[in-house]
Amino acid sequence: MRKAAEAWDFGAVVRLLRQHTGLSQAAVARLVNIDQAEVSRLERGRKKIRDRRQVKQWGEALGVPPQLIGLLPRGHDSIEVARPIDGHPSLPVGPGQLLLPAGQRLPPSVLPVLTESASTLSGDTVTVALNRGIEEWARMPLRALIAATHVVDGHERHFVADARETVPQGRVLAIPAAYELDDLTYGVLWAVTGFDASLLGDDADLHECLALSPQDLLRNGESLAKVSGLTGGAQMFLGSQACAQFILDQRDELADDPLFWTREQRGEEAATWLFFRHKHRYLRETAPARAHSGVGRAFCVPRWAVDTSPSYERVLLFLALALMEAHGVTTWLVDEADLQRTDGFVLVPGRKAAIATWVRAEAVAQTMLTSGRHTLRTFTDITRHAQAHSVTVGGSPGERLVATAEYLNLDHEWLARRCRQLAAGGTRRLARPRSRHLSLAALDVACSFVAAEFRSTGRVTRAGTR
Repeated sequence: MRKAAEAWDFGAVVRLLRQHTGLSQAAVARLVNIDQAEVSRLERGRKKIRDRRQVKQWGEALGVPPQLIGLLPRGHDSIEVARPIDGHPSLPVGPGQLLLPAGQRLPPSVLPVLTESASTLSGDTVTVALNRGIEEWARMPLRALIAATHVVDGHERHFVADARETVPQGRVLAIPAAYELDDLTYGVLWAVTGFDASLLGDDADLHECLALSPQDLLRNGESLAKVSGLTGGAQMFLGSQACAQFILDQRDELADDPLFWTREQRGEEAATWLFFRHKHRYLRETAPARAHSGVGRAFCVPRWAVDTSPSYERVLLFLALALMEAHGVTTWLVDEADLQRTDGFVLVPGRKAAIATWVRAEAVAQTMLTSGRHTLRTFTDITRHAQAHSVTVGGSPGERLVATAEYLNLDHEWLARRCRQLAAGGTRRLARPRSRHLSLAALDVACSFVAAEFRSTGRVTRAGTR
């Protein structure tokens, strides 16, 4: 890869990238906004890239570290690319791009962004003077951002909004100060943009797959091949929906107060709860009639998963657990790595268990209903262990959320403040989804719950913190 990048051999770069990530030529074509045929010609050496700007943009879109790109010829770059400064993106004034890295399943993305110097920063609003550039940017059909930059105490701060959701007020454009670019808002943009790109890119194939049951997909070789060819984000959507529907179909068998075991351990996986419409609907339909009356959900997040996750993903994981608590589901979090391979399940102790696994599984979800004694005993032992040895033990949702933040190495007071700010005005103007399968409703519920829970308990603390 290094030799290919230094030699500007982007055909070899793309070929190696696809071998390493499993991306199809069509997926690469979507990343760099060209036809699949062009990717094919590039890999076969029938197309060369010699334009400085195109080399730079392709390298960024494909995640090639800039230090690997050979010496570029002199020339003028009309588009500046946001570079991280002390862990946070820097957005130069003018048109540019916000680079969103690849996840385990989500592709890397590039968001066009127009940055202007802020006119005022007062209270909960940042304003910039309207100009033709902003007006044109607001009509851009693709997802894009308008950003305001302001220097406070010698530090550059950025406030961003979805370009098509911006609302002029006279001759100025107002951006909520709650949309300051940090680990929370960056995580939201990262997840929504990645899921949007995957679902919209696979919309036609996904529509056909959704018309079939998981069993039909497994029996139909052509359909199974189609699922295997979907992007990672589309496979996550299809798998999570199949598992959710399977469990809902077994509600008569899983009555009373079931216990849930889930495999999500990174923000990318947990973000499905925050943004997939069907996941939020499923959570509402399986929530207990009386909050925290017995229904619980256990997560296995080993220490290594925390240490290797970027902070914005850990924020998303925290918000997903907050969403569970908001719907009256008690959460437990264990760190034993040997439990992470356990299938996802729903258990009614001593009676039935529904196995439903899509996280870190095959392209098609695995589902099964069982009453086998050995399986029930194993699942019962696991859930009892989770309840007895949770690293996020607490007598109230607020205490459990503080413990969760501490385990994830997040500042719970910062989370409380930022959730309170976002809850006040909602998140739609930050990152409105383009796919009909996505929604921000669950994210808004989670933010509002964190804000209300921490406000009602004051400065939440817990005894015996880790």
